[in-house]
Amino acid sequence: MATAKRRALVFRIGALGDVLLTRRLTYSLFRAGLRSTIFAPTPHASLLLRDPWIDDVLDSESLAFAGAFAGRWPEIASRFDVGLVISRSVDLARAAQTAAASVIQIPSSPTREDVSIAQQWAEAARDLGPPFLEPLPGLEVGSHRALMADAVLIHPGSGAAQKNWPADRFIELSRTLARDGCRVVWIRGPAEERLPPEASAFEILDCPALGVLGATLAAARLYVGNDSGVSHLAAAVGTPTIALFGPTNDAVWRPDGPRVQTVRAPGRALAEISVEDVMVAADSLTRLRRPRV
Repeated sequence: MATAKRRALVFRIGALGDVLLTRRLTYSLFRAGLRSTIFAPTPHASLLLRDPWIDDVLDSESLAFAGAFAGRWPEIASRFDVGLVISRSVDLARAAQTAAASVIQIPSSPTREDVSIAQQWAEAARDLGPPFLEPLPGLEVGSHRALMADAVLIHPGSGAAQKNWPADRFIELSRTLARDGCRVVWIRGPAEERLPPEASAFEILDCPALGVLGATLAAARLYVGNDSGVSHLAAAVGTPTIALFGPTNDAVWRPDGPRVQTVRAPGRALAEISVEDVMVAADSLTRLRRPRV
């Protein structure tokens, strides 16, 4: 691996999952001798500061960088050896041309439907160094919450209702896991203000801060969720992760982690996924089910 001396500026404006998916690109750059600064929303991207190959995060939501969306880079801001713009935005590309000696513009949408988007982004920067194709180092999240070490974590939400497995299936799954002796904990985020009443039968982790959530996920026995940012975080910290996919393509948008299994609805409607489908996936990852005697 080359000693990292040069500096890259990576533009990725997006939600938590979008930002976490840049890790394969930035790690590939690091192995080629480049350390990265991330231009992204700080609430999400600040997690990446735990990766030792990331130098800094520049908050894309700060007024100081508002000009970047009109093609201008602040004169007082740092300059970089290369800018990588994961966007088709002409204005962000113009800002990157001011911020860096050279620029690579990478489409944020897939150009292939059979390769993960994380790998596609890394391959788009091949001129700087070969894409890293092995499992990534886990995202460091500090002290793990030991009290959750035996828990199966359930997150029923996402950024879009059509990407959510039906709530009654999550309830049925939780009951099945509990009958098999598992401790079940639901995660409620800002998008899940109203959980189904039946969820009150289980423990609920209520709107944890991202750092706390990451540490909780890292300590868990298993995580089950939809195509969501929380699922991407679970995968990044190395938790055995089951991600449920319907309208989106799991071959492209699967979470990037060493222990991830996706369950995809054959007809793109999440209701087609059964509880047994998820239990089979869970058993293959962690052998949750007790042998029958």
